[in-house]
Amino acid sequence: MRLEKYVATSGIASRRSVKKSIHAGLVTVNGEPVLVPGHPIEVGIDTIEFEGKQVEPLAEHIYLMLNKPAGCLTTRHDERGRPTVMDLVSDLSDTIYPVGRLDLETEGLLLFTNDGNFAHRLLHPSHEVEKTYLAWVKGVPRDEAVQRLRAGITIPSGRTAPAKVKRLSVSKDGATAKFEVVIHEGKKRQVRLMFKAVGHPVIRLKRVRIGNLRLGSLPSGQYRLLTADEIAALMS
Repeated sequence: MRLEKYVATSGIASRRSVKKSIHAGLVTVNGEPVLVPGHPIEVGIDTIEFEGKQVEPLAEHIYLMLNKPAGCLTTRHDERGRPTVMDLVSDLSDTIYPVGRLDLETEGLLLFTNDGNFAHRLLHPSHEVEKTYLAWVKGVPRDEAVQRLRAGITIPSGRTAPAKVKRLSVSKDGATAKFEVVIHEGKKRQVRLMFKAVGHPVIRLKRVRIGNLRLGSLPSGQYRLLTADEIAALMS
């Protein structure tokens, strides 16, 4: 088995994170650092350590969804002691980790797992898993601006792929508007930067769907385990 796949399926971190740790020399096989992903290992024979801890095969996979509140960091640890999403799932196994991330002030659907294959399936750009957001923005973008968002727009990290953008409502005073935005990319702060590029900054952002999985009525700050059917649908 490839080294990064073995470590990821142990539940320590996503495959993407494992690759970064390999490049940083933080993963060893039989005591020797391996610096290139793809290194083959013999399961049950080789001794693998990740950041100083021995990697053991995982007995049980966990899959859950959290309704992330604003003001909570999507990270496993914060050196400054700020609230993180891990505080909200602290009663579960410490092998789970967030699948992707939502920025500090973004709310909504966030997945957790300790299954590296599951995380890889959802995060890899080639699978183009759709994500739906509700965005409240300043002002009311003109039709021309909305069309630019749909066609793809240039933000600091590059040009975005075409998106589905639908105006849902406008406040009575015309000061704000609410949109539904569907994207399949994972560029940093993408939805916020898209609206900023057309002159209408986001004032609130909430993710409500990933693939076929919807946030539904799950209260803010609460989580629930995924059903077998939900897991299978996300993996299909």
